[in-house]
Amino acid sequence: MREFRLIEKDTDISKLKMQKMVWDVVMGNIPYQVVRIEGYVHTIGGKWGDNDYWAYPRNQQPSYENLIEFESEHPVRWGIKFEPIHYRKDKWDESRIEYSAPVTITRNGEDFYTLWGGLNYGIDKARVLISEINEHPINFNEIDYDKRIIGRKVWWRSQPAVITGWCKRQACVILEPDGIEKFSVPAEYVGDPLFDDEEDKISIKSEIFSKYINWFRE
Repeated sequence: MREFRLIEKDTDISKLKMQKMVWDVVMGNIPYQVVRIEGYVHTIGGKWGDNDYWAYPRNQQPSYENLIEFESEHPVRWGIKFEPIHYRKDKWDESRIEYSAPVTITRNGEDFYTLWGGLNYGIDKARVLISEINEHPINFNEIDYDKRIIGRKVWWRSQPAVITGWCKRQACVILEPDGIEKFSVPAEYVGDPLFDDEEDKISIKSEIFSKYINWFRE
């Protein structure tokens, strides 16, 4: 028979075997550290099975007072925000009011990536991209994913590259050549002045969804 075991007042917290998880759990505005505590199962069933996950505020040490059961199936809160706006546009001696309908993917309540194209397209696309984010080679559910990604070796259009920067709220990385002087223009675009201006340079800014990035390079 399976047994439940909870943290109690007389539990010696210092002797508990805790395994820290890298999940970026934020409740309200407070970041939480999720841990597995061996032998302390509080729930059975669901995604976690024999659930021995607990959480406490990251800026505190675990204690009887702050350890709480963790049952959420989603460590990071991915969301969709739709905020259409009217704005003024001035051109030469004319002024007019125009409309824009951005759809923004949010991560733990903060803007992560914005799409343009209206309500129906934007929300449908955002739902697809959230699925891609959760299946991405980079674990965007991790604490400090934006720092962990720096220095990762990748391929950019079959050319060796390294990630040197992260563009917050844009879901973009900065790529620089790794072991080569600069990125060369793909053969099919040689002679195209527009492509030369954009691609034949020392660094590249690219969305994480780009099909031109191969995320696996030893």
